[in-house]
Amino acid sequence: MAATTLSPARALRQPRHLDWRSIFGVFLLLVATGGSLAFWTVSSDTRAVVVATRDLPAGATLSATDLAVARVRVDDTIYHASLPADELTTIVGKQLAEPVHAHQLLVRPQLSNRPVLAPNQLALTIAISPETAVGGRLRPGDAVQVLVTTNKGKPEARSSVVLPRVTVYDVGYDQRVTVVNTDVADRPATQGPAKWLTLIVTSEQALQLAQARHSGELDVALLPPEQP
Repeated sequence: MAATTLSPARALRQPRHLDWRSIFGVFLLLVATGGSLAFWTVSSDTRAVVVATRDLPAGATLSATDLAVARVRVDDTIYHASLPADELTTIVGKQLAEPVHAHQLLVRPQLSNRPVLAPNQLALTIAISPETAVGGRLRPGDAVQVLVTTNKGKPEARSSVVLPRVTVYDVGYDQRVTVVNTDVADRPATQGPAKWLTLIVTSEQALQLAQARHSGELDVALLPPEQP
């Protein structure tokens, strides 16, 4: 039977122990990595949209303090209906067509496409028909010229310019009812021809337009955009 010689170095070797500090450090690293991955997954699944910061009534002009960006998790249908965060700067200065509430997602139909009235401007409505207003193909923001014809059908008939250039504020259409059955509530309304036109005018232009409206027949001509 062979005997093993015990050297001094072997006799002094310490028994091996687990380094709990290293194990705990590796554990913390794994937890941090897992948390980062979870946060990245949640963040990548959200989308940035525009929300209102406070309650606002219809007709309010949006300022930068009225809007904020929030990250939300919504499906494609809701996201496409809402206003994305990259349109935030283009929304400032527009008017609301409908009221909104604080922290509510803004959707496109809530924004009015009508121009904003300046403090010295009025909105005045005149009756039109497709024959007197470019076939009724007018939109808010269009530049138009208003003419009046007096003594129409007579030898002394004269036409003149009432307003050389004004902006369309809104267009109204005749609402026709399509009969589906005998229940009035089930009769959907369809858009008919243009019926009235609201223009942005000054106080002086409003007087001129009102006088012309009662003294003759009005025609509205579409103008090209102003050159910068």
